[in-house]
Amino acid sequence: MIKSVDKSNASPKTSGKKAKKAASSTSESQAAARKQRKGSRRLGELIGQSLTPLCRKQGFASADIVQFWAEIVGPQFAHCTEPDKIRWPRRGEGDGFHPGTLVVHCEGAQSVFFQHERESVIQRVNAYFGYPAIDKIQILQRPVRPRRTVQPPPLRAMTQAEEANLDNQLQGMENDRMAAALKRLGHAIAVKNK
Repeated sequence: MIKSVDKSNASPKTSGKKAKKAASSTSESQAAARKQRKGSRRLGELIGQSLTPLCRKQGFASADIVQFWAEIVGPQFAHCTEPDKIRWPRRGEGDGFHPGTLVVHCEGAQSVFFQHERESVIQRVNAYFGYPAIDKIQILQRPVRPRRTVQPPPLRAMTQAEEANLDNQLQGMENDRMAAALKRLGHAIAVKNK
């Protein structure tokens, strides 16, 4: 015969133990959440994670093409164009991969110039992806949201000792353009290391 236990008549000692156990598990989970929040993360990681689902809805595999659009199209079109989405063709059974169409918003008269550079932009986008992702670009004349460009703070001037050390290391360099590039790099390294 099985007896049923009436929980309303349970002793106060057992119900107090259960309450303490539940309270301690809650405080442990809150402490774990605080520890997790204390670690710092780069803003790029957080933004990239939040943008990726939105970009997938637009046909982009990730937010990278939106983030690096200025580097892909170059300074001529970075300020007046922005990618909107990639339209992929429907696949039937047995069909292989078919490249998509990149839809780009472009401002006014710049669309004529962008249209003439369409083939080179297709090559740059495909080079960025590493495979022939797109084969067409559809241009829509729409306003483009202005992008904020963050300029790095200017480098401080090198001290005479730092400049003499850098000139000594670059002595004997035959190519002037290479020497100038290495001097700029050396200047940036010397200033940031101190």
